[in-house]
Amino acid sequence: MAISTTTALIISAVVAAAAAGTTAYSQVQQGKAQEKAAEENVKIAEANAKAQQEKAAYDEEVHRERVKKILKSQRALYGASGVDMEGSPMMVQADTMEQGELDALAIRRGGDVAAAEQRSMARLYKMQGKAALKQGYYSAGGSLLGAGSSIAGKFA
Repeated sequence: MAISTTTALIISAVVAAAAAGTTAYSQVQQGKAQEKAAEENVKIAEANAKAQQEKAAYDEEVHRERVKKILKSQRALYGASGVDMEGSPMMVQADTMEQGELDALAIRRGGDVAAAEQRSMARLYKMQGKAALKQGYYSAGGSLLGAGSSIAGKFA
């Protein structure tokens, strides 16, 4: 038994619609998956930013403690050699303190810069995730419209 041309067209249209629906669904799911992956990258980048600042704060404190030990050692050496803590020895101590503080601030600044870079990456990941989700919907819409046009052409 042969099927009529109309029946063949209807079957073809149903198959095309099902294929388009499957493609559209897949495109939306892909966009959602990419958005979810981007959200995970956001969390990682934000955690990295926090870790960078915490590490810099720790390193800054360790450096300041090291400078305190250097200053104590200088005073002990000056005292042991009978040098009064005035004039040049005081200038050396002041210079040591100043340079130590500049280094500590540079450590903090390095942590701030690294954290800012991670936060920028987090913002970029967030934008990429939103764009991927939109692209999934746009692609799905395009697939459905293309299938609709194809189906309509078969019946024209």
